[in-house]
Amino acid sequence: MNWTNAAQSYYVTISGNDGNLGTTQSNAWRTIQKAASKATPGSTVYIGPGTYYETVTILVQGNATSGPITFTSLNPNIRPIISGARATVASSDGTLNLIYMQNKSYLRFVNLELTNLTKTECSGIRIVGGGTQIELRNLLIHHIRGGGETGGAMAITVYNKDQTKSRSGLIIDNCTLHDCQPAWSEALTLNGNVEQFQITNNRVYNMNNIGIDFIGGEIGMGALGARSGRCANNTVWNIHSVYDSSAAGIYVDGGSNITNIVFILFYSRGRVINSLFEANRLEYNDVKRTGSGEIVVSYAFNNSVNSNIVKPSTQNIILYADPSGSLNNVFDWQIYYQKRVKAIESNLIFNWGNQQYKGLSAFQLATKQELHATVIMAKRRRK
Repeated sequence: MNWTNAAQSYYVTISGNDGNLGTTQSNAWRTIQKAASKATPGSTVYIGPGTYYETVTILVQGNATSGPITFTSLNPNIRPIISGARATVASSDGTLNLIYMQNKSYLRFVNLELTNLTKTECSGIRIVGGGTQIELRNLLIHHIRGGGETGGAMAITVYNKDQTKSRSGLIIDNCTLHDCQPAWSEALTLNGNVEQFQITNNRVYNMNNIGIDFIGGEIGMGALGARSGRCANNTVWNIHSVYDSSAAGIYVDGGSNITNIVFILFYSRGRVINSLFEANRLEYNDVKRTGSGEIVVSYAFNNSVNSNIVKPSTQNIILYADPSGSLNNVFDWQIYYQKRVKAIESNLIFNWGNQQYKGLSAFQLATKQELHATVIMAKRRRK
């Protein structure tokens, strides 16, 4: 997309002053909040090294003509730190967040670190309402803590209850999220009327409950759910739960635009639709050995699961899918690794409805799924 180049830069440094013009390093602003109140469409806000103890509400936005406003590091090799260690000022929705925006568009946040926020309901970044063209790239978000049953301490939260204006064009790419306490919530969550998004190349680890979640059908969020997005090349590990055996790395939970199939299936909850899950690594999940395996599918319609690398635990269970609540889902081109040395292709277990198929060949023959999948045998270690 080509923007009219506004060629305006703003600067924020630890030694700055909010009474300055903010247009050069020598007359930089002191707070990120000042930039979040004054930056103009198409401009770039360069944030100098150091720790900024503040909570930031984004009051500006770019546009389709001049382009987005970019908040990024002054030194590309040093992320400035936004710390919540002294945070007391809540956002307009009553939650505590390091960066908060509502109904905003055309904004980019690049190469920043957000950390040390503690509250029952809080987020590193919280995006609320409709809008378009928000990008989060190369962010490091960690130690967002304190989440409980009545709220969550989440790294990135995207909520949209607005049924008339979607949140679209969201990109979250190459971010690292770790050591947060979403508790009954999720570390990275898209909930409600969110569409045409890209969640790619991220690393999510050391979280409780759920790593990445796409949600629809929750009470109070409206009928439209997260949909028509791309989740690819993410690495998610060490996601755990002390109160539930079903802690998920990547969880797709509900969707929308499903009135056209009401006559086929009865349902009273959300459904995942029109989604693509590809180029991910799924390794050694279901540590409590519930029999779920690496991939669990239910209440899903018209989705594709393609080209993922799947390494099961010693159970060798690959899939649990319930076709009675699903329709027109396609699985293909996966690469499966055997866990045990001397294991053979027929050791892999696929649970499809009420049937269990032992071996990829048996699963392919019965379901016509995974016709291009491959199995790589484990290699014996050299002594």
